[in-house]
Amino acid sequence: MPAESYSKKNENNNPSPRADWEVAIIIVAYEGDAWIPDCIESLKASTQINALVLLIDNKNNTKLISGEIGSLTIHSFKTPHPMGFADANNFALMKVPSSVPNICFLNQDTLSQKNWLEEGLNCLHQNPQLGAVSPMLKNYQGTDWDKEFQFLLKNQPDFESDWLNCSDRRSVAKIHLVDDIPATAMIVKTEVIKRSGPFDNIFGSYYEDFDLCMRIRKSGYHVAVSTQSIIFHYSGSNSQTKEARRKRSRWVIRNRTVLKIRSSQGPRWLKAWRHLIINGSLQTLRAILRTPSSSPLRSVALAHIDLIGILPRLCSCKIDKKKWDQFLEEINWESFATQHHSLNENFTH
Repeated sequence: MPAESYSKKNENNNPSPRADWEVAIIIVAYEGDAWIPDCIESLKASTQINALVLLIDNKNNTKLISGEIGSLTIHSFKTPHPMGFADANNFALMKVPSSVPNICFLNQDTLSQKNWLEEGLNCLHQNPQLGAVSPMLKNYQGTDWDKEFQFLLKNQPDFESDWLNCSDRRSVAKIHLVDDIPATAMIVKTEVIKRSGPFDNIFGSYYEDFDLCMRIRKSGYHVAVSTQSIIFHYSGSNSQTKEARRKRSRWVIRNRTVLKIRSSQGPRWLKAWRHLIINGSLQTLRAILRTPSSSPLRSVALAHIDLIGILPRLCSCKIDKKKWDQFLEEINWESFATQHHSLNENFTH
C-alpha cells in the first residue's frame, strides 16, 4: 500500500488531542449500514468513559456520523479505497493522538453491553504487565457464547470450564491469561502497541489479531480475557454471500498458514515447504472429496497460490524482517510511536 494512503504526516484533519479521552475506539465499517447504527447506539448506552471514536468508511456506507454523542466524540474518515481489516485499522490507528492511553479495535457487528469498556480498562490499569484484553463474546442475540470465541478459549493451554459455564461470573477471577484474543473488541495499551507495532498488512484480513498478540507477548506483556466484561457479536457479517464465504475461506487458509509458520520452532523454510507439500495436498484432497469441514477447492487452490507468491518471506526470517521494516517506514510509524522504544528489537516473526 502506498505510504500516502495512511501516513499521518499527510493528514491535516486528524482529531485534535483532548486530555480527557481515556481510549480511542476504532470501528471499520464495510458495507455496514445494517450494523453501524446499533453498534454506535449500544456503545453510547453502555459506557460513561470519555472516548474518541474513529469511524472508518471502508466501503459502501451511508449511515456514518460525526459529533458528540453521550461521552463519545466521533470522527468519521473514508479510506482512499477498500482495504483489508489490517490495513483499514492501521489507517485509523495513524490518526489516533499519541497521548490517548488506550486503543480499542471494535467490530461493526457488535452490541456493547453495560460497562464492558470500563471493566476492560480497569483490567489494564490494575495489571501493569497486561498489554491487551478482550471481553467475553456472546452471539448477537446474547443467548449463547460466540462459537469462534468458545473454540478459541477451549484451545488455550489452561482452559477451565468455569470461564464459560459459571452461573455467577463474579465468583471467577477477573482476568484469565490466554495466548490470543480476537480483534472483535480488543483493548490495547497505547504504549504496548507502540512497542509491538501495528497490524501486519501481510494478513489483509483474518489472523492479523493473533499475530499482534504474539508480538505483544514476545514484547514482555500478557494477553487476557476479562471475565466480567461481555459484548455481543454477529460472527461473519461480511460473509453473507457464497462468494464472500469462499473469499473468507481463502484468506483463512492462507493466513492461518502464515501464522503457523511464523510461530513454530525450527527452520522456517522446512515448515513452509512441509505445509505446501503435505498439508496443502491433504487440504486439496479433502476439498475434492468434499469431506465434512473441508474448504471449497477454489479457495484451497487460490490460498496456496497466494502462499507461493510470498514464499521467500515465509522461508526467511531475514526477508520477513526486512519487509516489516519497509512497511513501518512506508506508513511513517515512527511518527506515532515514541522515540524511547525500538520496534526492531521486538520484531519476532
